[in-house]
Amino acid sequence: MATARMDFYSGMLFYSKTLSGHDLVIDADPSVGGRDAGPRPKELMLYSLMGCTGMDVVSLLRKMKVIDKMESFWMEVEYEQSQEHPKVYTKIHLKYHFKFNGEPPKEQVEKAVTLSQDKYCGVSAMLKKAVPEFTWEIIYE
Repeated sequence: MATARMDFYSGMLFYSKTLSGHDLVIDADPSVGGRDAGPRPKELMLYSLMGCTGMDVVSLLRKMKVIDKMESFWMEVEYEQSQEHPKVYTKIHLKYHFKFNGEPPKEQVEKAVTLSQDKYCGVSAMLKKAVPEFTWEIIYE
């Protein structure tokens, strides 16, 4: 079994050297004792989602040989969370934005996103088990 470690420093500040060797600092808002020196733990879940599925999509589009036609690619996450504690995400809607030179290769893009969501992205798979409403869409700019 692998082990990850995170150390408390002060206030609400925690530090970790990640499994891949990178520094990670998380903190809280000053109103709850933090210094705002890093992102909040729960918000990192949204960025992990975008990073995981985004890397899948780029890798798949590269294998499909359509990545060179892509001008830009970005993602947004709209979300809602419960008002009661524990405050959990109750709705996540992921938007994949693509801009291509010329006609977008929609079939390949849709295949790449679907494969990421249905087969490859472990973060999506975990969140889908916990978030009652998890949806996504592709937007061509």
